[in-house]
Amino acid sequence: MARVYRACHHPFMVLWHYELTTPMGPMRAAFDGRGRLRELAVEALDPRKTSPLPPKEQREAKRFLDRQLEAYLAGTLRTFTVPLDPEGSSLEQRIWEVVHAIPYGRAQKPAEIAASLQVDEDLVVMACAANPIVLLIPSHRVILPGEGPLPRALRDLESGLGWRGL
Repeated sequence: MARVYRACHHPFMVLWHYELTTPMGPMRAAFDGRGRLRELAVEALDPRKTSPLPPKEQREAKRFLDRQLEAYLAGTLRTFTVPLDPEGSSLEQRIWEVVHAIPYGRAQKPAEIAASLQVDEDLVVMACAANPIVLLIPSHRVILPGEGPLPRALRDLESGLGWRGL
């Protein structure tokens, strides 16, 4: 089940927000006017922000994301094909590109990514923490200090153990 939320007026575009119900718990997704995913977070939105039905293109983009998340958690999808458009600094964008390229079922340490980009390891940790599109930009494949149960559960899923919940 998904709830549609008010379209936020970003300085340059309208964003359509959705609440998703997943085995990981409530998630929030935001798509731009072209149907590209701008945000995906493991959290719910305020139910007082409901809005009228979004345009057909937005509903189709959301259904495509739903199908891909379901297949990923079932262990039948390894590569997401939802169009992404994360918002961040140029350094964050570079770090997220490297994180996005980490293969399914593999993990890296922040120091490895930092060395490949010739940046400080703390910048990699901060960019992973600021990642606006969880799962699809797979920061869970970067072993971060003090991480919660979700990244470990996702790495377990990708190692073949299946989705065991949190």
